[in-house]
Amino acid sequence: MTKMSIGAAFSETFAFLKANWMQMLIWMGGALLVVGLLGYLLLGSTFSAMALAPNDPSLVMGAFGKIALFALVAAVIFYGVSMLIWRGGMYPGEAPNFAWAFQAGPALAFGMFVVMIAAYIVIFIIMFVLTLIFGAALGGMGAFSPAALESGGAGAIGGGAIFLMIILYVAMIVFLLWVQGRFLVAGPVMANQLTRNPVTGLGESWRLTGPSQWTIVGFYLLFTIGIFIYAMIAGLIFGGVLGAILGGSAVGAILTMIVMAAVVYLPVIMISFSMPVGVYRALSPRASGDVFA
Repeated sequence: MTKMSIGAAFSETFAFLKANWMQMLIWMGGALLVVGLLGYLLLGSTFSAMALAPNDPSLVMGAFGKIALFALVAAVIFYGVSMLIWRGGMYPGEAPNFAWAFQAGPALAFGMFVVMIAAYIVIFIIMFVLTLIFGAALGGMGAFSPAALESGGAGAIGGGAIFLMIILYVAMIVFLLWVQGRFLVAGPVMANQLTRNPVTGLGESWRLTGPSQWTIVGFYLLFTIGIFIYAMIAGLIFGGVLGAILGGSAVGAILTMIVMAAVVYLPVIMISFSMPVGVYRALSPRASGDVFA
């Protein structure tokens, strides 16, 4: 197993993006178009009815089923497209395998859902144990809530408890980043091996990321901060400029949304799709030596 460096991960990420940006634009553009159309067909009339009768609880309850169905269909589409992008980037010229992609993608989504549920259960157990240990001193589970950081709560539980809460929440964030990092390359593994089994992808990702797990956490953190800063600055700049030029009309608002999606959010999505393959390539160059051929 290869020990990864942050520089290599960034280099491979942008190399994949450079080699496959057109393919990603096509797949992501098509996916966004299909999802947008489905959203309009499934939810358009529902939201219109809710706007006309905002106090009708039956409409709100009925909307949950449609929203859940739309979210499920959208997840299948986007995870399937992610598999097509990764496989196509690893093996240029290969015909798209739609049947495999739209089985492997949702399987990976379900696997990651189970992993994250398990992670949150671990967090809950740890918080419960800490509550039992420090409950008498800190006032029970409420001492670990964000509301306890308000001025009144701060005076009640003391500076030591506040410090403990800060440490706890930082540890939770680091733990979730670590979990995400350990299973970051599960998708590229499944794409490289053309498997539909998420256990294979998750297990191989766990094995590959072992020697570099904290390097990956650092890379993930830097990557997330960079994406957030870019999206915030670009959104402020382009949103302000377009708002001033186009005014407050409905057409201007729609054009602003389209331009913002193309200039700000689409690059973020494309870089995010490139990151798992970049890390995979940095971790196992022999397993994907022709990724950017």
